[in-house]
Amino acid sequence: MSTIQAIVLDLDGTLLGSDKTISPRNYQAVKTCYDSGIPIIVATARPPRAANRFAERFPFADYMVYYNGALVTCESKKMKRHISIPAEISRQMNAFIELQAPQSSLSYEVDDSWYTCRPVPDEQCASLGIRPNDPKPQVVDPDFFSSLSPTKILLLGCRTWKAIVEQFGDHVNVMATDGGVLVQIMPKTASKEEAVRWVLDEIGVKPEQVMVFGDDYNDLGLFRMCGFPVAMGNAIMELKDCAAHVTDTNDRDGVAAAIERFMKSEEQNVIQ
Repeated sequence: MSTIQAIVLDLDGTLLGSDKTISPRNYQAVKTCYDSGIPIIVATARPPRAANRFAERFPFADYMVYYNGALVTCESKKMKRHISIPAEISRQMNAFIELQAPQSSLSYEVDDSWYTCRPVPDEQCASLGIRPNDPKPQVVDPDFFSSLSPTKILLLGCRTWKAIVEQFGDHVNVMATDGGVLVQIMPKTASKEEAVRWVLDEIGVKPEQVMVFGDDYNDLGLFRMCGFPVAMGNAIMELKDCAAHVTDTNDRDGVAAAIERFMKSEEQNVIQ
């Protein structure tokens, strides 16, 4: 795989199967690349506390991109790159949301901490991705809450989220999921592609030398930037349309299948 100098992996829907595990075949395929000197970069929408449970069993990724690019860490260099929403902007949004949707539930993710002013009811846990044994957001005083510069804002039960886009779209990216039930608000300058570009500058690899795997809209920028975009078989059509290769699904070891295919192709080129 001499033409590939780095590999970028999404987690959910890509490296992880539907059971949220890394299959032995995927593990071995990525390990083979790592052992040959190819840096492995994980780029996920997850916060550290939710992603690192996999990283602990997957020790090949020195660089981790969290929150769709708002936070990047490098374990070996003890480096961190963090982009947050300015406290003044978040205060303005908080006041706007209180006026437009006072019944909604608002919480802030700051680095790897999670805060809210009001306790999260049990019936809202599933929508926030909180499993039965997971901790809920820490309930804090409103004054402390308003002083924060959040990495990510989570908003439940706000049906007027488009008004947030109209009012604050110059400062933040707003994404509604689960039919608009959960609204995720991120810094305007945060993206997977910009975070990975920063990592590539650090390790001296050009984007055209990167193989990237993904399955969803937040991977589109990476696919357009990198030289070897590989869409999962379960990926959205928009991602498949701009991929260099479409592999098998995340439940059928699609990451390993693509890596093995390209390794075989490189071996044949060497023999020829």
